[in-house]
This record gives sequence, C-alpha cells and structure tokens, in this order.
Amino acid sequence: MRRSQLVSVARIVFVVVTVVFAVLAGRELYASIKTASISIVAERIERGDTVADEVATKYASRTVDVIGGHYCRSDIVAAGVTLVLAQLDRQNANVNYDAWAVAASSARQYLQYALSCMPTNSNFWLRLAAVQSTIAEEPLSIARMMTRSVALAPYDESMILTRFYFWNDFTDATLLAASRALDSDLTTMLRQGDRCRVNATIREIGPQLRPIFDRTWTSVGDAATARFRQRCSKSSLPARS
Repeated sequence: MRRSQLVSVARIVFVVVTVVFAVLAGRELYASIKTASISIVAERIERGDTVADEVATKYASRTVDVIGGHYCRSDIVAAGVTLVLAQLDRQNANVNYDAWAVAASSARQYLQYALSCMPTNSNFWLRLAAVQSTIAEEPLSIARMMTRSVALAPYDESMILTRFYFWNDFTDATLLAASRALDSDLTTMLRQGDRCRVNATIREIGPQLRPIFDRTWTSVGDAATARFRQRCSKSSLPARS
C-alpha cells in the first residue's frame, strides 16, 4: 500500500513539474515572438546597418511592451536599450525639442527598467548617467550612477574607455562629485591600458578634465606612465599641457 502511495506521489510531482516547465517555456516562447521585431531592428543598428528614422522610431516605441510585459530576459532588455538610445541619438533638441524630450524621457524610463532587471550591468548604469546628463546634469545623481558603473566593471578596458568618453563631457561639478570613481578609471587606464586603444578613444581631453588627468598622470608615477608609453608604438599619448 505504501509503495503504491509513493508511486502516486511521484507521478503527481512529475506532472506538476512538467506543467511548470511547459508554462515557463511557453512564456519564453511568447516573449521571443512578441519582441522578435525589436531584436531584429536592434541587431541591424548594432551592426551599423542603415535603419530609416521612421523604422527606428516605430520600434523604439515598442519598448513599452517590454516594460509592460515584464520581460527581464537579458537579450530582450539589451535590444530595447539599443533602440531607445539610438532613437535619442537621432534627435536634435535645437531642431525639434519636443521629440528630443520624449526620446530622452523614454530612454531614461527604459534604462531604469533595464536596471531593475539587471542591477549589476555596468553599461546600463553608465548609459543612464549619460541620458540623465543630457536631460539635466545633476552632479550627485550622475556621480552615484557613474560610481556604480565603475564598481561593477573596474578593470574592463572597453568599459573604462566608454566611460571616459562621458567623463570628458561632464561638468566640473559632476567630476568633483564622482572624483573617486574618476580617479579609479584614470589610474587603471594608465597602469593597465593599451595606448593604441586609449588614444583612439581619447583623441582630445576636455578643459575641465585636463587638470584632473594631469594630476593622475603625475600621481601614478614615472614607472607606470613609462610602461603606458611603451604599450603601443603606433600612436602618441594625448598632449599634456
């Protein structure tokens, strides 16, 4: 009797587990179908293919479906990030402020959602900081976002160089508020960075960042900067004043 009861329980458990997996698989399939067009257009943008403005606008607007559907799968969320940022990049506040404001607000909202799904994604924190700075540069808020980005990817050269692009445009107030994170990025870049890739990204250091860069250069010492100079023979270090 006990044996038959155990068999019955095992069968019930098996059926329940099978149903659960079937439901989860069905949801994932539905999510893939629902967001397939978003992913396709995002891939085209990431490849550098030409995407018409009306197409980019159409599919960027569909990212609300990702939020509404509570889709937190990394590939779906990342595709949406590509679309909202591309849509914002296509806007010009001086030409059509209303369209730019809508795109900026949508990008911020979507990135906040993306971070609710993936709070350890360094790139999403960076992008949110960048979008916020275009809307209104709030030094303390942006500093927190940049600090989070640095903490999550402190030694990733591609991320450091991507962050540098934005460090170079931030105001003195933001750079001061995020001084520790900025110092970490600059120090790591000089101690471990490849000079070819660094020069390809830096090209020119902004006036607000120049004194900070020069102080960091001095603080890391001659040995570190000498090694930095030797890591690439194809280009020269950005001129120091």
